[in-house]
Amino acid sequence: MEKQKHILAQRKDNNPDIFYERIKIIKVIFSFLFCIIFFSLFNIQIFNHSKYSIKWKKQGYIKIPIPVPRGKILDRNGKILSMSIPTYSLYLDSWKINHYKKENPSYPDEMKKYLVELLGISEEVLEKKMSSPYPLIKKELSFDEYQKIKSLSLPGIVLSPTFKRVYPYGKLACHVLGFVGADGKGLEGIEFYYDKLLKGKEGMSLFVKDGNGNIISSLEKKLVVPKKGSDIVLSIDFNIQTIVEEEIEKAWIKFNPLDITVVVMDPKNGEILALANKPNYDLNNPGEFPASFRRNRAITDLFEPGSIFKIVTATACFEEKIVSPLEIIDCENGKWFVRAHYLHDAKPHNRLTVEEVIMKSSNIGTVKMAMRIGEKTLYKYCKMFKFGELTGIDLPGEIPGILRPINKWSGYSITAVPIGQEVGINTIQGIRAMAIISNGGYFVNPHLLKEIHSDDGKIVSNVIPVPEKIISDETCITLSEILEKVVSPEGTAPLAQIPGYRICGKTGTAQKIENGIYSSTKYLASFVGYVLKEEPKVIILVQVNEPKNFYYGGAVSAPIFRNIAWRIMQYWNIPPDENLKKLQLALYKKQENTSSCAE
Repeated sequence: MEKQKHILAQRKDNNPDIFYERIKIIKVIFSFLFCIIFFSLFNIQIFNHSKYSIKWKKQGYIKIPIPVPRGKILDRNGKILSMSIPTYSLYLDSWKINHYKKENPSYPDEMKKYLVELLGISEEVLEKKMSSPYPLIKKELSFDEYQKIKSLSLPGIVLSPTFKRVYPYGKLACHVLGFVGADGKGLEGIEFYYDKLLKGKEGMSLFVKDGNGNIISSLEKKLVVPKKGSDIVLSIDFNIQTIVEEEIEKAWIKFNPLDITVVVMDPKNGEILALANKPNYDLNNPGEFPASFRRNRAITDLFEPGSIFKIVTATACFEEKIVSPLEIIDCENGKWFVRAHYLHDAKPHNRLTVEEVIMKSSNIGTVKMAMRIGEKTLYKYCKMFKFGELTGIDLPGEIPGILRPINKWSGYSITAVPIGQEVGINTIQGIRAMAIISNGGYFVNPHLLKEIHSDDGKIVSNVIPVPEKIISDETCITLSEILEKVVSPEGTAPLAQIPGYRICGKTGTAQKIENGIYSSTKYLASFVGYVLKEEPKVIILVQVNEPKNFYYGGAVSAPIFRNIAWRIMQYWNIPPDENLKKLQLALYKKQENTSSCAE
């Protein structure tokens, strides 16, 4: 080191001018190089910032979502009612389109022309979407659209894999299942109510991109691991649902009503086996139908129950031991002046036993029974059946109904509430009330969810509250025996009878309110009944809104009940009792000329 310093000092002393000249040259060279680098950086940062910014972004990283299928919806026997299938969505890569435009200036216009023609969207909409760098042009392409677009191999068009929701049976159980929107979220029915379970968790991957904007697939990193949605098993039985919808279609043609609703339930545990409304709609194309067609009338529509509500009045009277089945009540020959107005029966009756009051659906006899127990006791039983409250069924949009507090009853109310007026209920509330009578007095919770099948293979059964005993066995047995006579030739619903089976039920023919008064031409015809064989097998409620030509529940809704119940018995392979069949046929033959469907 000392030697090198000595030589350098010696050169400096021998020729100092040459030494300093060389130093200056080196400084100039370095200054020149610095200026080149500075101006290059200035050019990149200022003049060509956009160009190099885009290139940097394209050469950087990109996050791409990993779509997952929604869980399937199945019936109680494993038949798929709703599922997601693989499909593609169309995106545009604006950077690639602009890059290709340099070689072919007319390309963007040509591409737009192709997309407008193939996808059936307007040029204005397409222009608006193309204003963003990576727009979604169309979600869930049809197979034909995908094939045609793929065959064109147009630069800048990205076909991204995704999933499409499909319903294999179209309109079947539409008001139960509901549908999903363009963003994959549930909008109606079970799809909406259990959206969090069904939708799963979308994944997210991080990819490296080269300078041309192409993804380097080998350098993928999963930021969020995708999780498939859980499958849901419903209490719905595909075959019973099909039976119900076929019978509704026949009634629709025969009676030409505003709408029809049918619910089929297991009275022992509250499982809904079928639920259908007419009008209905196609789940695969819900937007093509009016919004009113998509309304689930079984839970969203309020109606006065009319005579089917008389089972509540009868229950209260028998539980309080105010009347006995064979006690005589004067029914005033069909017209009675009470609480400053006349009360009428559909058909005049003089003296009837209590069971005949129920069998023949006498308004006068029912009100006389109710007046014995009084407003407070009647109200107590209405609350015991939980009218005016939500049933909690797992479907969106349920209304609680109307049951005014006792302090808001008028002097007229005791003559109206016992026969199903001044009370508003939904269909599920109506069928649950009859289920309590049929199952021995147990309050059940109507529901649709049976099981949840998670993506890891776990099966979780739906936990429902233990049925609560609210009515005595004695009252339930007494009422079942009377309700069985309702479908006899002497009752209001002989058309509900199925030879060889024990059928119990109650008719209802409720006048609709129009401009604040009860209409004399518009009715809601109802029948709710159950099939007994050692224990209640099934309970069915049928409602027909403003039927044409006929309007009594016994003439309109009872035959629909009969057809559905008969077909369910055949499906379940429950044969008729031949001895009972012979007895019933003998009774029908003896009294076939004295039967009535009026109430």
